[in-house]
Amino acid sequence: MRSQTFLWLSTTDWDAPQFGSRQQLALCLAGRGHQVLFVEVPRSLHSFISDPAGTRRALKRLGRLRPIAGRIQAYTPWPVLPVYYHPAGNAINQRLLRLDLRRALRRLGRPADVLWTYWPNTAYLVGRLGERLAVYHCIDDFTAVSYPLSPAGAIARMEADLCRRADLVLTRTETLAEARRACNPHTHFLPGGVDVDHFNPARVEAPAADVAALPRPRVGFVGTIDNRLDVAALVACAQALPHVSFVLAGPVKRHLVELDPLQGLSNVYFLPVRPYAAVPAVIAGLDVGFIPYRRTPYTEGLSPLKLYEYLAMGKPVVAADLPYLRREAAHVHLARTAEEYVAAIQERLARPATPQEQSRWAAVASAYSWESQTEEIERLLAAASDG
Repeated sequence: MRSQTFLWLSTTDWDAPQFGSRQQLALCLAGRGHQVLFVEVPRSLHSFISDPAGTRRALKRLGRLRPIAGRIQAYTPWPVLPVYYHPAGNAINQRLLRLDLRRALRRLGRPADVLWTYWPNTAYLVGRLGERLAVYHCIDDFTAVSYPLSPAGAIARMEADLCRRADLVLTRTETLAEARRACNPHTHFLPGGVDVDHFNPARVEAPAADVAALPRPRVGFVGTIDNRLDVAALVACAQALPHVSFVLAGPVKRHLVELDPLQGLSNVYFLPVRPYAAVPAVIAGLDVGFIPYRRTPYTEGLSPLKLYEYLAMGKPVVAADLPYLRREAAHVHLARTAEEYVAAIQERLARPATPQEQSRWAAVASAYSWESQTEEIERLLAAASDG
């Protein structure tokens, strides 16, 4: 596939603690010779509540292009009006964003070939930025979330409009694909991925010191700590297994989750946010990788990237019984209740992983490398272009 310029509308900043698919795919595309203009989150007043640290960083670089790596440049757009998903406010915001992005493309010195958006409310931009193809990459079910001051169903209507206008829709799970295929037959399931070299246990010199200092055995969750977590189940597990250290490592969104019931338990440990480079060392210090998500309409559409990161590191996994995770039921222990979590953790701790299991888990993770995801993206884009 010849080199393309991607206008990449991300729902996270490049240097956010959540270094995930948006950054990983951009890196892989750039590594294959494409140019990526990585557009960070448009800030608004509520950003000071939802992401105060990220908003403070953004205010220092508004309207600036900055080189990231190779063929990637990041752009911090100017603020928009609240609220993101109110129809009237969004109509104004998308027009402001269009003008902002046109200026950024002129400074980049090249037009966009592909408009790639993660935002469900960006239908207005399709066809208005000079792109040849428009792609909506749906990695979360925004329609299952309620936003303040936004009418019920507004996001669903915005997203349906975007799906109809896009040339290609990619979704993280089959559940998401089925719902969006009704609006666009060119909807494809593109599962989450993993950087298999980064999460190669042979490359980790030693577990993170603060993890290694905790009593063993250690059961850990590495990721964003928010309302996806089943706090009640975590409390029950910690109380039922007082000899186990439960480790929670990642950014905490305190406006979304009440953590007081956990913070009073002596065997629950909150560790600070780590840069992406340090995440493998945290996982290396765990005995079990944990994904204790609540079962909600939103999490039913999730594909947690940490699943493949745990498996790549050779760690047994205990996780919530969610649709996507059932795909890997042969390799993980799924649970629906606190009692099932406790039983699964006890079973895994009583039976340490064998080298054969770890090799099998690493092979499962390797099948979902970001490189293989990027190859599939190029194939789908070429087919859409030919069509």
